[in-house]
This record gives sequence, C-alpha cells and structure tokens, in this order.
Amino acid sequence: MKGALVEDYRNAVYRALARAVLGHFLLENKKIPFIVGMDASIVHYKPWTQIVFNPHSKEGWRIILENYYNTETYKILNNAVAGDPLLSKYATINFLNALFKKAKEEAEKEEVKKRGKGRNDLEVLSDAIENLATKNPQKAERIVKEIVSSLEKEAQEILKDLEAVESFTHVGIPVAQLLEKPEEFRERARNRIIVQLVKFLRKLRKEAPSLKQTRSPTLVGGRPLGVKRIQRMSELPRILPMELLDDDLLTYKIASKTARVSESYGSVQNYVVYLDKSGSMSENILYHSTPTQTEYVPKISFAAASALALAQALRKVGAKMTLKLFDTEVHDPVTDYLQLIDTLMRIRADSGTNITNVLEDALKHRDERIIVITDGIDVVSEESVKKAKSANLDVTFVFIKTDNELLRKNFPCIHLKEARPSILLEI
Repeated sequence: MKGALVEDYRNAVYRALARAVLGHFLLENKKIPFIVGMDASIVHYKPWTQIVFNPHSKEGWRIILENYYNTETYKILNNAVAGDPLLSKYATINFLNALFKKAKEEAEKEEVKKRGKGRNDLEVLSDAIENLATKNPQKAERIVKEIVSSLEKEAQEILKDLEAVESFTHVGIPVAQLLEKPEEFRERARNRIIVQLVKFLRKLRKEAPSLKQTRSPTLVGGRPLGVKRIQRMSELPRILPMELLDDDLLTYKIASKTARVSESYGSVQNYVVYLDKSGSMSENILYHSTPTQTEYVPKISFAAASALALAQALRKVGAKMTLKLFDTEVHDPVTDYLQLIDTLMRIRADSGTNITNVLEDALKHRDERIIVITDGIDVVSEESVKKAKSANLDVTFVFIKTDNELLRKNFPCIHLKEARPSILLEI
C-alpha cells in the first residue's frame, strides 16, 4: 500500500507517532501496514486544514480516508486532538481498531478473497474498492459509505471520551496511564459511579474547606508548607547541611538575618480510611448539587470521592493516606497515590459488611488518624470495641443513613442523611 497523503513520510515526529500507535496492544496482532499507521496518525495529529490528499493515488485506502476526512465529525475531533501527542494517539488507536473491525466485516460480507499470504482485511478490501471504482462504482461507494459511517460513530465515542478526559484532568486525576487502555477507560468514563465521583470532586475543588489540622504553623518540626524568616539558630540545619555548621558559624549568623526556611505544620497526621464496598453501597443517597437542585447518587461514588479528596489534600501538605476497602473482609492497603486513584476508579459495590474485622485491623494503625465510612452495620463484637478503645485509637465513624449504638457510645460518629463529599476534610 502507498501513502494516501502528500506528506514527508520521513518526518521523525510522524514516524514516532505511528510506531507508538502500532505498538499498542489493541493493534499489535492486526498486521497493520506502517504507512496506514502513518496516515492515520497524521490526520489526527496534524490540523485538518493542513492535510492534503494525493490526487494520483487510486487506492481504496486513500478513498476511505478522504471520505472520512470530509465528514464534519472528523473535523470536530481533529480540532480537539490535533497537536496533542497523547490525545491524537488515543484517537488514532481507536480509529484503527474500529477501521479493521469494519474492514473484516465488509470483507466477509462481500466474500472478498485474499490474494497472497500475510495480507490483512484492510489491504484486501482496499484493492477490492479500487477495482470496483471502475467496474461497479455504486458497490464501491456503498462499501466506503459503510466503513466511513462506522468511523464517524467511533469518532463520536472518542469525543465523549475526551469530555471525560477533561473532567478527570480538572479534578486532579492523571489520565496518561488511563488512556493507555482505551477500552477500559471508555468503560470507566461511562460508568455512573465514576461519573458521579468526578462530579463530586469538581465541586469539592471549588468549595471544600482546608484540612483542619494544617491551620496552625509551628516554628520547628512538622511538614513543610510555604516559607518564613529564620527566627532561631536551631533552624539552621534546615537550610544548611549539618557538616557545614561547625565551620565559620559567624558567617551563618550574619546570613541568618535574611535567610528563609520552610514554614511548618506540626499537627498533620497520616490517615487510614476504611471504605465500605458492600453491595448496599451501590444504592442511592440524596445529594444537593446546588442549593435548589437535588439528585440521587450512588453512595459508593460519594464515599470514593470523599476519600480521594482527602488523599489530594494530604498530599499537598506532605502527609499520606492509606486506603483499605472492606466488605466481609478488609482488603490490602493502598498507599501509592496513583494506585489509590486507580483503585477508586475501579471500585464496585458487592458482598456484605463486617465492622469487627475493621476494628481488629485498625489496631495496626495506633499512631494514625482512622476514618471508617460505612452504610451497613451488622453485629459488632464488644471485645473488638474494647480493644480499640483501650488502645486509644483515633477513629471516627461516618455512618451513611445508619447507626450503631455500641460504636456511638465508644467513638466519635457522624451520621449522614445526604451526601456531603467534603465530610472527611471537616473531621
């Protein structure tokens, strides 16, 4: 096959884009010609106003691509991804995946026979369209129209994905890794739980209060946040290596009049959040999206957004959050920020609830702030409550439309009748 465009196919940028696209796992077994990967990459990466088709090419591939180029849907998509290597790569991968699925379908429908080993359905169909263009133009036009229609539908789906990308980015969720798995990303972007989670985060970003524990700066110790003037010699090790402090201390004393050191917050704790993922968490809870508008949203979306908002706030001040999902069992801890995001973006509500296991597991975190978010309370072991109480655990329960008398008597509890995503930042 030959290139469909008037282009410098030796351009290093285009070749790198094509290699990145064709190396993707969705396309690696499709035997896509490199020139097709180049053309597809170029039409998505380069502004559509600068694309020029080769008038001398009569190949079916050029006919398909030019007909797709002439659609309004393509131009809207191109305006959204052109010049962005990440988004144009995502669009190209999905475009080629849809193209080869449809090419195979049309080749089987028209019973086009393969001639020569190693040829894929697009190459075979391209030849068939080129031959039909002179022998049976109406049939050739029908095949091209079917393929382009399929590509337009895919372009519309990609545009929906890009809306999700924008939403995710605005609430601080990195999307580069998510976009490496297009089918998985699309599934998440359409998932009601994830959509509501992102909506909560967007509102929280604008309206949520700061962490209570970071309001009072201290002179020594704590976690760095901002700068202030040095006020005592004991702070010198924070701006100078210890091995230098014995040499020429007078110089440092003079310099200290203008030196600045990190302002600190000594009361920031690390958090452990136990998040209930039992089946009942998929049910809805009332949420006031505006002072005058209400909607019903999945409880798991509210809980996950609250946890992620806390993780983001703690990260800004140098603290960390450990997430532990639980149902009848307490699941493995998640501390890495990107892994935490990935876990919350995959969350599904299933199984039952066991708070006793949570309290026993919480004994591992005596020096950390513990929050348990749950909507389902079964019988809680009095022995586990006594152990947690005697260990002086700093634990707060957030009950979603539920209550438990034993826990209420022994620990701070918050009872929610409607969703308040900022609740973890207020505790």
